[in-house]
Amino acid sequence: MAYLPFIDGLRAVAIAGVIIYHAMPHALPGGFAGVDVFFVISGFLITRFILEEMRSDTFSLRQFFIRRVRRLFPAAAVCFFVVTVLSAFVLLPDAYWYFGRSLLAAVLMYANIFFYNTGGYFNAPALEKPLLHTWSLSVEDQFYLTWPIILLVLVRRFRQRAIFGIALTMLVVSLVYSEITLARNSEAAFFLLPSRAWELLIGVLIALGAHRVKLNAALSNGMALAGAAAIISSFALLSGEGHFPGLGAVPACAGTALIIIAGLGQCTMLSRLLATRQFVFVGQISYSLYLWHWPLISLLSYHLERQLRATEAVVVIALSFAVSVLSWRFVERPFRQRHQHHLSRDFAVSDKLFMLQSFAALLGIVGIAALIKAGKGLPQRYDAEVRVVLEQMVSGNPVRASCDNYHNVFRNEEVCSLGRKRLPGQSYEVALFGDSMADHWTPLVAKFANGEDLTFRQVTNGGCGLFFGIDIPARPAAKANECSQYQQEARRFIDANPGLKVAVVSGYWEKWLARIEFPEWGEDAAPPYTSETPRFDAVLRQTLEVFTSKGIHVMLIGQIPVYARLPVRCIVTNIRQEKDAGVCGLTREEAEAQARLSNAALERAAVSDPLVSVSLPTLYMCQTKMCSPIMQSTLLYKNADHVNRYGAVALSQFVEFPKLDR
Repeated sequence: MAYLPFIDGLRAVAIAGVIIYHAMPHALPGGFAGVDVFFVISGFLITRFILEEMRSDTFSLRQFFIRRVRRLFPAAAVCFFVVTVLSAFVLLPDAYWYFGRSLLAAVLMYANIFFYNTGGYFNAPALEKPLLHTWSLSVEDQFYLTWPIILLVLVRRFRQRAIFGIALTMLVVSLVYSEITLARNSEAAFFLLPSRAWELLIGVLIALGAHRVKLNAALSNGMALAGAAAIISSFALLSGEGHFPGLGAVPACAGTALIIIAGLGQCTMLSRLLATRQFVFVGQISYSLYLWHWPLISLLSYHLERQLRATEAVVVIALSFAVSVLSWRFVERPFRQRHQHHLSRDFAVSDKLFMLQSFAALLGIVGIAALIKAGKGLPQRYDAEVRVVLEQMVSGNPVRASCDNYHNVFRNEEVCSLGRKRLPGQSYEVALFGDSMADHWTPLVAKFANGEDLTFRQVTNGGCGLFFGIDIPARPAAKANECSQYQQEARRFIDANPGLKVAVVSGYWEKWLARIEFPEWGEDAAPPYTSETPRFDAVLRQTLEVFTSKGIHVMLIGQIPVYARLPVRCIVTNIRQEKDAGVCGLTREEAEAQARLSNAALERAAVSDPLVSVSLPTLYMCQTKMCSPIMQSTLLYKNADHVNRYGAVALSQFVEFPKLDR
C-alpha cells in the first residue's frame, strides 16, 4: 500500500491543535477539534488498509488485531506505567484514587465511557485527570474492534458501491443521533462512539470511494485550501461552550476529508507542504505526543494548583516533544514490525511471544490500577494528621447520588427522608432547593431538622438554580432542558407538601445573577459593577413569593468563597510543617468581591419580607483578613466551590434558622 506522507503531515496539524489547546486553551480555544481530524484519518487509513489486503486475499482479522496491538499498546503501557509512578508523588489520595479508576478504564478500552460517567472534558477539574485524553483512544479502539468485522461481512455479501451506500447511511444515522443526543445529553454526545462514529465513517467513505473521484490540479488545490481553512477556523472559533460535536464538528471533519481527497487525486501545494520532513516527523511521533503531553500538563497544573502560564506551557510542550521522540524511537517503532533491519534483533519477537508479553503487561497495569482503586488512592503515603484532613475533603453529601436531580424528587424515600422520618401520606416540613451549591448544605439542614424533630427532604439539581417564572439560564441547551424539568418537579413538590414550614434555598448566586441581570454579556466577560440588580431582584422576588404566599419561611444561604482551585497542596504542606494553613485561603476582600452583588440582593429580599431570612457565608467564613479553608482543624471544602460534609456541619453554628410556631 502506497505511503502517503501528507497524511502524517495532517496528523501533525491535528496534534498541534490538541496540544496548544490543552497547554494554552485561550490561545486556541477550538484546538480540541484536532481529535476530530484524527478520527477521520483513522477511519480512512484503517479501511484503506483492510480493503487493500482483502483485494489481494491476504486479510486476516487475527493479524489485523496483532498489528493494532503492536502499534498502540507498547507505547501506551510505558506511558501508563511512568505516569502512575509520577502521579504517586503528585496526586493526593482522592485524585490518585480517581486516577486508578481511570487507568483501569484506559487500559481496558472504556475510558470514554468512564469519563462520561464521572465528569466532563471542558470543566476545571479536568486538570486533575492525567488520563482524560485517553477517551479518544478508547473511541478509536472500539471502532477498531467493530468496523473490520462489519466490513468483512459486507465485502462478502455486497459490491463496493453498495457498501459505500451502507456506510453513508450509517454516517447519516450517527450524525443525526449525535445532534439529538447533544440536545439531551451533551456529555454522551461528546464521549461515546455512537455519536462519534460518523467522523470515522467520513474516512471510511473516502477509502471506499475516493478512487472514483477525478480532479484536475486547480480543483484539487482549491479543495485542499478550503479544507485547511475549515480546520483552522474550527481551531480558532470553536469553544467548549458551543454546539459540539454534532454539526459543530462538521467543518473540521469535512476539511480533513477535502484535504485527503485532494491529496489522493493530485499533488497539491498543501500536500507538498504537509509532506515536508518537519511535518512528517511530527506526524510520525503524534501518537506518542498525544499519549505524553496531557499527563505532563495535568500533573504540573495539579502541583501548581492553577493553569499553566505561557512560559510553563512552552516548557511542558518541549518536554513532551522530547519524551515523545524517545518513546517513538525506542518503544513505538521497534514493536510495530517483526523485523527492523536498522534495529537490534532483540526487538524482533514473534507474534506469539509479543502477545504473551503484552498480556502480562496488561495484567500488571490492571493489578496496579486495582490496587490504587481498592486502596482509595493510598493515603498511607501521608502521616495521620494529613490523612484526617484528606479524608474530610472526600466526604461530600452522603445522599447526593440518591437525592439530587429532578428524577429523584419523588424517589428513594428510604434514603432521602431525613430528619424525623416522614410517614406515608405525611408532608415534609423542611426542604432544600437549588443547585450543587445547595446540595452541599444537606448535612447542615439535616442537623437543624434533627434538632427540631422535623421531616426534611433534599430537592436539588446540580447545575440548576431555583428560579420560578423564567427559563433558567443554564448552558448548554441540554442543561437548560434539564433545569426546566427541575423547575417543574420542585413546584410539584411544593404543591404536594402543604405542611412545608421552611424552605432553604441556596446556589451559585453570583453566576445566576450575572446570567439573569446581564444576559447580553458573555460567560467570560465581567459585567459592569452596579449596586442595583433590578432584573435579578424581580426574579428572586417572584420565586420567593411561591413559598411565602403559602406561609412558608424561606432561609436564603449565600454562596461560599470560591477558589479557582482548592489549595490542598498548600494546606497539606503547612500542616506537615506545623504552619498556619489559613494563609492558603482567599483574602476577605477577594471573597466579598466574589459575592458582592448577590449578597446585596439576598439582603434586600430579606429586608422586604418578614418570612425571608438570609445567611451569608462570606461573613462567618472570613472572620479575619483571610477566609481560611480550615476552621478549628476541620477542612471545610470538598473542592474549589463546595463544602464537604464536615464543613457543612461545622458551619451550622453560624446559621440561624427561623423560629417556628409549634
